[in-house]
Amino acid sequence: MSAALPLAGVRVIELCWVWSGPLLGQFLADLGAEVIKVEWFKRYDLYRTRGVERMAGKFPEFIRREMSHSFHGLNRNKVGLALDLKDKKHTEGLLDLVAQSDLVIENFTSGTLDRLGLSYEDMKKVNPSLVLLSLSGFGSTSRLGQMRAYGLVLSALSGFESGIEDPTTGEFVGSPTFVASDPNAATYGLFAAITAILEARVSGKGVHVEFSQLEGMAHASANQDKELKDLAVSLGLETSFMESDSSILKCYDDNYICVAWSADLTSSEKEVFSDKVQHLKLEEVEKLFKSNKLKYVKVIEKPTEVGAGSVSKGTLIPTIHPVTGPENIVAAPWWIDENRAPLRKSAPVLGEGNDYVLGFLLNWTPEERELIMAFDQEKRHDKKS
Repeated sequence: MSAALPLAGVRVIELCWVWSGPLLGQFLADLGAEVIKVEWFKRYDLYRTRGVERMAGKFPEFIRREMSHSFHGLNRNKVGLALDLKDKKHTEGLLDLVAQSDLVIENFTSGTLDRLGLSYEDMKKVNPSLVLLSLSGFGSTSRLGQMRAYGLVLSALSGFESGIEDPTTGEFVGSPTFVASDPNAATYGLFAAITAILEARVSGKGVHVEFSQLEGMAHASANQDKELKDLAVSLGLETSFMESDSSILKCYDDNYICVAWSADLTSSEKEVFSDKVQHLKLEEVEKLFKSNKLKYVKVIEKPTEVGAGSVSKGTLIPTIHPVTGPENIVAAPWWIDENRAPLRKSAPVLGEGNDYVLGFLLNWTPEERELIMAFDQEKRHDKKS
């Protein structure tokens, strides 16, 4: 174990997809854990095709599923394992892997693992010291427990969206794109996972940690409490200490700009500027920025300048993906003894770790392993795939 990889020697099975669970898995991998990501050729992580939806039909599917930069940015340093969790032999193989692991993380709808024969009770039988972290949307006891939980749904149900208002009218706006619940859940989940692993190693007894992403978002929503904002106004205060330091403003021609406010600006000063923007076209707003040298905004003239200061500090790290080639991905946001979490490998190609996991760890025969990879080969030659 090195200072930069404090979780070296910890084995994690990741049964997750999209954002929250994979980001948690990447955090653990960045800290040195061996994270084995389980997918199947017919049911893989949805983020494998995130951003490359329009490439469907232009590339073979086994190539397109490896092209997403979104997937690459959430799955570095992991081992890829292809197993069909609806196949009994594959499920038994996963339980054999559970017997050799410290932690399983999953972000399926509550009850999914039970239906697959992979409940925590099933896992405890083969590994009494195992930690299972369930990162569901609402928790198993919620009346919404069977509802699929995506980021914007959780953001809305938690009340977080209600705090996103038009700065000039105070009317509810919400956000069609901003999602905080996934990285929020991954961060909370990291604390819970590491704490549970430490406890299991001391006591020898595993635990099932259930996490509600909705409840996690409720903490974030507290920072946008409208009652506190209204209270500040009723007391004669010009602004609430809870007020956001940035806004998205609509221009006269229906374009939008994003403004980062200086900390010493009052609400009235913000309103003056916001009102001015409402009556100007985007081109006129840009001229306003350039001519007045406004004290409360900094304009980045060129898109290429965005993040330039951060990049020089190693925020982006170069990697070479076996399918898409050279690319930059965002590094882990921490240093340990002045060391960044090292990039050990790029995001896994689907099934690339089968020989290591099934062959080396579980002693499956070459013939048994070949049956799995043969399924993918058949799909590659299927015109419908």
